[in-house]
Amino acid sequence: MTPKLQIKPLPPEHLATPFTWAQQEGWNPGTHDLIPFTQIDPMGFIGGYLNDELVATISAVRYNPNFGFIGFYIVAPTHRGKGYGMQVWNAGVDRLADLPCVGLDGVLAQTDNYQKSGFKFAHKNCRYEGNPEQFRAKASGKLDQGEHLKPLAAVGVDTLVSFDERYFPTRRETFLNAWATQPDHLGFAIMRGHEICAYGIIRSCSMGYKIGPLFAQTPVQACSLVLALCSNLDPKTPVYLDPPANNLMAIDLAQSLGMTMVFETARMYKGATPTLPIDNIYGITSFELG
Repeated sequence: MTPKLQIKPLPPEHLATPFTWAQQEGWNPGTHDLIPFTQIDPMGFIGGYLNDELVATISAVRYNPNFGFIGFYIVAPTHRGKGYGMQVWNAGVDRLADLPCVGLDGVLAQTDNYQKSGFKFAHKNCRYEGNPEQFRAKASGKLDQGEHLKPLAAVGVDTLVSFDERYFPTRRETFLNAWATQPDHLGFAIMRGHEICAYGIIRSCSMGYKIGPLFAQTPVQACSLVLALCSNLDPKTPVYLDPPANNLMAIDLAQSLGMTMVFETARMYKGATPTLPIDNIYGITSFELG
């Protein structure tokens, strides 16, 4: 019989463990992801303990009463195949059971298992890898007259949050306040007058850099942001972008910049599937938090 875990929110001294495990799994988390991820919902990271040893984790983060997201579903390698994963999984799902919409990005092989818990497949997300040298050599197109790049730090927070919520299932002011201001995070917006029409953020990771989110109205805007975000990086530095597979313009842009797909995930939702402008989402924020 599988021993029952003690399941509880991770204490502060253990919050770094899911990020360390994610790095070991090859998920390549951001160098400074812990602070913005945990500020949204400090109680959202859950641990499964066996005789005071942390053996499994999951995040079940409540953005607000309307939306939550599940991630960091990891069992320590030496404790796999013993049923511990299912116990923390159930705890995470139960924590968000009252929300009208819960999302996750899971490995494709586990899609059937997630469906058993009520999640429905929405679309694939793809991870593409390239480097600034490729981008500069292959980029084409110029911004329309009247559009210009602006450092994200110079854009008002309310303006940014109001634009962002068009492309995400809910308003996420607390997260963006932290996400845009962490060390080694750089953001740019494309402005038309005083209005944002596109923006993106790049951050340092265990390996290279990730761009996310990347929201734009046209491929030229998205390409211009990629070039701006990578302008100060070493030409050979690995850069990753995670577009939805059903945004064909985003996939075409990644491939036109010489990027190569390295893996896919299944975006799934429990409850109401949000209606989002997929054609304007050129890169999601993260596989762990939506």
